Amino acid sequence: MTRALLAALVPLVLAAGPAPAHAVADPQPVQPFVPGTDEDPELSKAWQRWESRGIDDYVVTVRLSCFCVPQDGVRTVVRDDRTVRVTQGERRLRPGRGYSVDELFRIVRDAGHEAESVTVDYTRRGIPRSIAIDPVQAVADDETYLSVRLVRTD
Repeated sequence: MTRALLAALVPLVLAAGPAPAHAVADPQPVQPFVPGTDEDPELSKAWQRWESRGIDDYVVTVRLSCFCVPQDGVRTVVRDDRTVRVTQGERRLRPGRGYSVDELFRIVRDAGHEAESVTVDYTRRGIPRSIAIDPVQAVADDETYLSVRLVRTD
């Protein structure tokens, strides 16, 4: 780009300001998890328990811990099976950056295919309470842990 064009564009971009709040708040449909025929039996049973509850309004907070810089948990508000708000601490995030319960099931499935070790603790409702992923057991400090807290709302 030429300097003249950049000089003209910079003031326009700066004057536009931040994205409007509605652009961040647009609901995003939850992408449903569908177990495959060769799915891990424990994952399938947990999903069936979750699915049988018919819960489509909830708030889920997922805290990631690993050998990395500590971060606040990601809080996702799901209403009528649509992600309506995602925050991390005081920051508002795009809906696609949040976690639905269906997304947690996908994480477990994908990790089961890719990592050497995956340990999941499910609640009686089938929700993954904690997920421990160790990509390579012979390598130290590569583990990832997700802790999940779900609050049902109506």
